[in-house]
Amino acid sequence: MITRGIIVLTLLAAAVGCSSETPTSSATSASPTVPVAKDGQNYKACADGVCEVLIRQKAALNLNGDKFTATVLDGALKLTDSKGYISLSKSGSDVSRSGGGSAGGASGGLAAVSWSEQGGPLHIATLTYAEGDTVLVTFATQ
Repeated sequence: MITRGIIVLTLLAAAVGCSSETPTSSATSASPTVPVAKDGQNYKACADGVCEVLIRQKAALNLNGDKFTATVLDGALKLTDSKGYISLSKSGSDVSRSGGGSAGGASGGLAAVSWSEQGGPLHIATLTYAEGDTVLVTFATQ
C-alpha cells in the first residue's frame, strides 16, 4: 500500500514538474477609481444651483437659471456660457474667466473657482476629482 501511494505521488510530482505550459499573466493596467458623485450624471439636479455631478467629456448644465456647456479635457473643466467661459484645472493653477464678470480661487477640493456677473448670483465650482476627460465637481450658488 505504501509503495502504491509513493508511486502515485511520484507520478503527480513528475506531471506537475514536466508541464510545458508557461503561466500567463493576467495583469491589467489599473485604472484610477472614479469616486461616486452624489447626483451621478443627473445634471438636472443642478437647476437649483447646488449639486455634485460627474462629467465625462461634455454636459449641459443649468445653474440656478444660468446655462453652461461643460467640457472636460486633460483634467481641466471649462464652463462656457453666453458671456464667455470659466476654466479650472485639477492643479488649481488655471483659473480664469473670459468675458464679463469676475473669477477668483476658492478653498477646498483639488481646485475651486467662484464667479459672478454684476447683479447676479455667486457661483462656486469645486473639483474633487479630475483625470483625463472625467471630473467630479460640486456646484454651489449663493
